[in-house]
Amino acid sequence: MSSLPPPSETQSLRSGSLTKPWAVAVVITHLLIAGSLVVLAISAQTVGKPTWWLQFSGALSILAVVPFLAPAVVVLVTVRASQLSPIAGLLATAILAATSIFDISRSPGIALGEAVLAGCTALTTIAATAGRRRSVKSGF
Repeated sequence: MSSLPPPSETQSLRSGSLTKPWAVAVVITHLLIAGSLVVLAISAQTVGKPTWWLQFSGALSILAVVPFLAPAVVVLVTVRASQLSPIAGLLATAILAATSIFDISRSPGIALGEAVLAGCTALTTIAATAGRRRSVKSGF
């Protein structure tokens, strides 16, 4: 019989996964980014310069959810398998950056807002890498 105490919850979690406070921060940040996208969409419609993803109707209206997939995927990955959060964050950054690039000529103000949100996604991804669990053996 071993005299060692049982491993704590933090010791049994996988190396590379986010700590609980960082996972909560990533989820809240991406929920706020999704809310900001809603505000941008409403503003674009109000001003009369809709973004490319709001201009489709019929079967192509499904494209209206493309920008919202980025934060949704990051939230889902963070909750299910947080060790993959940096990859999901980079993918979300690329999606939001591409969305803003397509809107530059059509509605530059909204494109700037989308670019800022892409930057927020990138900074959140970079910051969250500091909140990953380290391996006890190697220190990484």
